[in-house]
Amino acid sequence: MIKAIIWKELLQYRRDGRILAVLLITLALGFAATLNSWSTVETQQRERQAAVASDRATWDNQGKKNPHSAAHFSRYAFQPTSSLSVFDPGLKDYMGSAIWLEAHYRDPATLRSVEDAVEIQRFARLTPAWILQVFAPLLAILLAFAGIAAERERGTLRQIMSSGVPPQHLFVGKAIAALCIVGLLAPSVIAAVALAANTHDEVGLPGTGGRLAGIVLSYILYIGAFTFAAIGISARVAKSKTALVVLVGFWAASVVFVPRLASDVGSALSPAPSAADFQARMSDDASGAFWGGSEEAQQRRADVEANVLKQYGVDKIEDLPINYDGYLLQESEEFANGVFDRYYDELWGTYEAQSDIVRLFSIVSPTLALSNISSALAGSDLFAHRHFADSAELFRRDFVKLLNEEMIQKGGQDGYGYMADNDFWQTNPDFTYTPPPLGAVMSNIWVDILVLLGWTFAALLLAFRGVRFSFKQEAVA
Repeated sequence: MIKAIIWKELLQYRRDGRILAVLLITLALGFAATLNSWSTVETQQRERQAAVASDRATWDNQGKKNPHSAAHFSRYAFQPTSSLSVFDPGLKDYMGSAIWLEAHYRDPATLRSVEDAVEIQRFARLTPAWILQVFAPLLAILLAFAGIAAERERGTLRQIMSSGVPPQHLFVGKAIAALCIVGLLAPSVIAAVALAANTHDEVGLPGTGGRLAGIVLSYILYIGAFTFAAIGISARVAKSKTALVVLVGFWAASVVFVPRLASDVGSALSPAPSAADFQARMSDDASGAFWGGSEEAQQRRADVEANVLKQYGVDKIEDLPINYDGYLLQESEEFANGVFDRYYDELWGTYEAQSDIVRLFSIVSPTLALSNISSALAGSDLFAHRHFADSAELFRRDFVKLLNEEMIQKGGQDGYGYMADNDFWQTNPDFTYTPPPLGAVMSNIWVDILVLLGWTFAALLLAFRGVRFSFKQEAVA
């Protein structure tokens, strides 16, 4: 019986030219989004590889220079682009992809693609993930909004009941038929996966297979939630037009309006400091508190001098077996690192508070929960960016310390007059990045997973009870 219902629904969909038109348009958009996203990722990867090679060549051939001057000249850490970004680039265009690793400072990421985008690109980016998040639920609604209400309007619901079809069979048949049609969007997703697999993966995401399976499952749950909700509403209202109005209103609110509202509310309730103000305050506390002329800063430098004299058992700086200028520079770095940790922990906390506020809105918008899951598994969310930024900072500290140690051990009495050459620069390490494991990613999105499961279960319950309610109403009519 379920099979007969499915075939009947599929036949109706085939005869409805509007359904076919919407499906083809969405499919075309999916393929266009896939090609556009793949082209963008390929370009980003080529540009990064060229930038890394140029950065290395420039560093290796900078000639004679004091190591601390070289630490200010410094190098860049470029964030690799994973192949799964072809499907969902997440926040990568907004967070930046390169960090300058200079001495005395912890710089934010730069080279944000969104800064070069036109306004419409900032609102809606043509990616496979965005197409599925926005248009797939709309297609599901158009397929299922008349599922039960139209049967009642045509008088065929009573005929279905008289033939002995139980309500659960009618629900399952209509749901499977609608999901089969939405499933025709799969070729665009398969194309995205195929292109991603053939993209030069600069960094292998740990657990790529599990990530991909999680992405597919989450989108199935998401589309299923809208399909079940459409059937449930269709079963509860008297007319199919009423169901369409209610469902399109729900789609507009949950997919378009609420995500934008949630972002604005998050920014308002947990405002991040301006970049200029943040850098000024951090620089003052990190540099001024050590190198400044205040009594506190002078005492801090005096303590460093006393400690190093005691450590080497000498009475004067001139008697030290190391270069004191380099030693003092490294001590200032160690002091500043603590300041950087405090400021950036506060900044990350602000961003995470914004994310938590946005997450609350997923109670009324499954799109928010799906978006968090999708970008996290693709390695393109805030957590992934922070992991990269923190890894780059750890490398910066080790790198600057290496340069200062060169000056400390070999500078002698030359101090800032000591010069290293290309033989030393060419032995310096490169920044390498390893993304976080899948377990760490999952622990960061478990709430979103529960919310999406909750939405799907609630929609399923609405649909099942709605169909039973329709049968009871028709029986007493």
